[in-house]
Amino acid sequence: RAMKLFAVTFAAVSLQQAFAFGVVSRRSQLDINQKVYIENSPVLGDGAGEGILNQCQGFAQQHVSNPSAPEVKVCGTGIKATFFLRNRCKGYYEHQVTVGKCDSGMASSTCDSWSPENDARFGHYQSYIIEQCP
Repeated sequence: RAMKLFAVTFAAVSLQQAFAFGVVSRRSQLDINQKVYIENSPVLGDGAGEGILNQCQGFAQQHVSNPSAPEVKVCGTGIKATFFLRNRCKGYYEHQVTVGKCDSGMASSTCDSWSPENDARFGHYQSYIIEQCP
């Protein structure tokens, strides 16, 4: 009986730690409103799946080499995308931009966009990560 109690307690503590360290996601699947587009092509949601969620991604070479690209759009109120100058999803001074509206009070169809038209330096950014809102 003591061994069973220990096993249940250990499992509960392990699960709590997994949530605390982000190993287990709070939501296992995004709803259909959560989408991210780069140059009008879906990279998350809208048929692209959710495989890149929480994974550092590099921009395609045509986006890095073109100072007028990329135009990015994040739709829904449950995700955000952070874009970085460097190619490893690490902040570098003020050279990162977060796109997305983490406000559940807004319409679920809300979209937020960013491009080099907003800031010409964005045309030189190289990586991004898409995460669920806290």
